[in-house]
Amino acid sequence: MKIAFVLYPRALITGISLAAEMLSSAASLRPKQDQRSKPVSISVVAESLSPPAVKSGLRLQPDLTLKASGQFDFVILPPIWGNPISALKQCPGLVPWLTQQYQQGAKIIATGTGVCWLAETGLLDQQVATTHWYYYDKFAARYPAVVLNRQASITVANGLYCTVSINSQSELILFLIREHFGQSVAKTVETHFGHEISQSDQQPFYQIGGEVQFDESIALAQDWLKRNLSRPITAKDVAEQCGLPLRTFQRRFKTQVGQTPHEYLQSLRMEAAQILLRDFGLSLQDVAEQVGYRDAHHFSTRFQQQFTLSPSQYRHMVKAKIYQA
Repeated sequence: MKIAFVLYPRALITGISLAAEMLSSAASLRPKQDQRSKPVSISVVAESLSPPAVKSGLRLQPDLTLKASGQFDFVILPPIWGNPISALKQCPGLVPWLTQQYQQGAKIIATGTGVCWLAETGLLDQQVATTHWYYYDKFAARYPAVVLNRQASITVANGLYCTVSINSQSELILFLIREHFGQSVAKTVETHFGHEISQSDQQPFYQIGGEVQFDESIALAQDWLKRNLSRPITAKDVAEQCGLPLRTFQRRFKTQVGQTPHEYLQSLRMEAAQILLRDFGLSLQDVAEQVGYRDAHHFSTRFQQQFTLSPSQYRHMVKAKIYQA
């Protein structure tokens, strides 16, 4: 697997560094045989080998130029600081390069205002996409042919992935790690990087396949689940909140989110538990009750299944990292 991070003026380095570390860690966690037979390479690509001026002021050295880069399986476009239009004008070779990469089979991930690069190619015309919330109106005016989804924080349309923020990009990277490297590797990566990913108030929305439009009833269900984590919940309860028959609700939820309502609820509860363990001095029983478990032992068992660490071990690990930092 060949992965390219594209570097251009005013790029946010976080859109490269965090994702690269997650992917590199995932690749190294695979069995040795897979590492040898299916190597993963990660490169930084730019118009020239001279480091462009980025927001942080750090100098990130490109590995390859666009002309000498070859073909990639994944191309990742970081966000652009401020108004992206001036940055677009400074890399005239990037738009045709992206088009060529996509035509040759690459999947492209764009974050925040980095989505503008995809929109400039025309590849997003008549496709669902999202971008940073601050740029919604200007994006819609500049790219009227793109179907802008203002509710989603992640969209996927025919191999084109758009995310609103670094946080959403990290969630997407975890999803792709799970798809390509397996659940066990993804859990380990999430254990070590999950507490460094800020929680977003926007609802993640995986549109696998890209053909189904955003479903407001399912968005309502996701929001209701998020606000009622501490109470006992059945799929029937949520279906009633949406005004849908149970079977219809379950089918539409799985189509839109990629998980069953139960799986999604458990994911929310585990994510909330991570925050409570990391940021609050609650007892294990209190944490369990806050995320909908009446029995601390049951909660601990479920947490360990999810993250391969007990709640106490996880708390110790994240506290240690905070203090070391």
